Amino acid sequence: MVERPTCPRCGKPMYRSSRAQSGKLRWRCATKKNGVETLCYQTTDPSKPVRGKQNIERMPEFKAPIVSTRIVLTWAQNATPVHKGFWAALKAYAKAQSAQLMVMPGRYRNPTSMWTANDESQLWWADEVKPYLCNQRKKLHPHLIFLADVNTQPTAVRPLSGFEGLTHAESGVLGHPKLQLECVPTPQQRLPKVLTTTGAVTVPNYTDSKAGKKGGFHHVHGAVVVELDGSSFHLRHLNARSDGAFIDLDRAYYPDGSVKPAGPYEAVVFGDTHVRFIDKALEQATFGPKGLVERLNPKALVFHDLLDSYAVNPHHQLKPFIAVAKRRAAYDDVHSEVLEACDWLANHAGKRQAYVVSSNHNDFLARWLDRSDWRLDPENAEFYLETALHLVRSAKMSKSGAVIADPFKFWGERLLKGASNIRFLGRSESLNIAGVECSLHGDQGPNGARGNRTNLSKIGAKTIVGHSHTPGITEGCYQTGTSTPLQLEYTGSVGSWLNCHASLDNMGKRHLHIFVSGGFWR
Repeated sequence: MVERPTCPRCGKPMYRSSRAQSGKLRWRCATKKNGVETLCYQTTDPSKPVRGKQNIERMPEFKAPIVSTRIVLTWAQNATPVHKGFWAALKAYAKAQSAQLMVMPGRYRNPTSMWTANDESQLWWADEVKPYLCNQRKKLHPHLIFLADVNTQPTAVRPLSGFEGLTHAESGVLGHPKLQLECVPTPQQRLPKVLTTTGAVTVPNYTDSKAGKKGGFHHVHGAVVVELDGSSFHLRHLNARSDGAFIDLDRAYYPDGSVKPAGPYEAVVFGDTHVRFIDKALEQATFGPKGLVERLNPKALVFHDLLDSYAVNPHHQLKPFIAVAKRRAAYDDVHSEVLEACDWLANHAGKRQAYVVSSNHNDFLARWLDRSDWRLDPENAEFYLETALHLVRSAKMSKSGAVIADPFKFWGERLLKGASNIRFLGRSESLNIAGVECSLHGDQGPNGARGNRTNLSKIGAKTIVGHSHTPGITEGCYQTGTSTPLQLEYTGSVGSWLNCHASLDNMGKRHLHIFVSGGFWR
């Protein structure tokens, strides 16, 4: 006699029923009342849990009190070992900087993982990170929240999508193996919100699916450093190379635990300069004593929108009252503004190699020459005619069509003739520094489309761009901010501008440097 199994749903004995199409015996649990049968459950394998009711392991709680004003935040995948080199370098950083480590435990189910194949449970994390785990939402600062309670799929293409309002007015850090940064517009009386992911301390461990392969490609061994500074905070990323070593500002941290001077950076790419309207506090913190340039000691300086072209701004056409204000301040003198920008460049470049990227505000000069009548502008007639003559003499045909000289490049090279270290780039020139393309301003995208960080992240090359005045990181594209005040005459009442430069260190890793409360660091 076959022993009757118990029902996995109610625990009562089950009865034999018909056979399934597979030939297996089907067991049935049902009750009869007043001639009406009510089915409880039927299955071919009563030893298995009720379908759709599998036992789900409960996520353990990890709490970590805040004990330092410098905190390093990163992410660790479940059932996955740490990257030994990066973890050792990160511990060396925490010791040298008296920083607190906090690790968000992330979850991802990978049935093909070599580390979980023989484990009934996948809710475990590497022993190294256990003392630092935190999966509770933490208010690190009145203006910054660590979203350690939010588990986002490691394969998410846009992990920050949908979180713009989750932290209300505060900035937020989300644990995730991809490195992304977004600025959320806010009313202009306050700084924009910054949302960023952390990078990971564990090795890549993904399925062999399309999503898994993409997730593995964008996996970054990295972390976020948060420095609490009274009423404000500073934030920057740690981005490790393949052996786990990384650079933060002027110090390098290695897997053997050693800490050494970083050495000269490859380049600093500045937020759009707009010399006529540059923020003086930012200028001092960037180029002054003990400023960013002195500390990073870059081999090359890269400038976007060096010339504001306020004197010939095309958006001022048919605006007579702006014209009056410009005339009273002598801001309608084109030659004076070009000379001012070139003098400023020579003074701040010093003996370093400097590049001026072809940019839309620099191009306003060419638009003015195309559309203006010099006979109606006696103030600028001589400058106009001299520049126009050069363009006429240089105009020629090529296989791709007409070739016209860049008027700002013409004047820059003429005024700075003796400065062999300063180079003005053409629109189609490449500037590849340590494998990163630095010649794209960001206003022009693929195939003549408007440029933005999303479409420029898909061109197959690592890039650093400017243009939007809103810093961010999307896949392989880093974008700088602005060097001007955060509100100019053409900004609206809500904005996402930030004072931010980018750098490229000698390990080939890029960084964003956000200027807050008078400095880039605490």
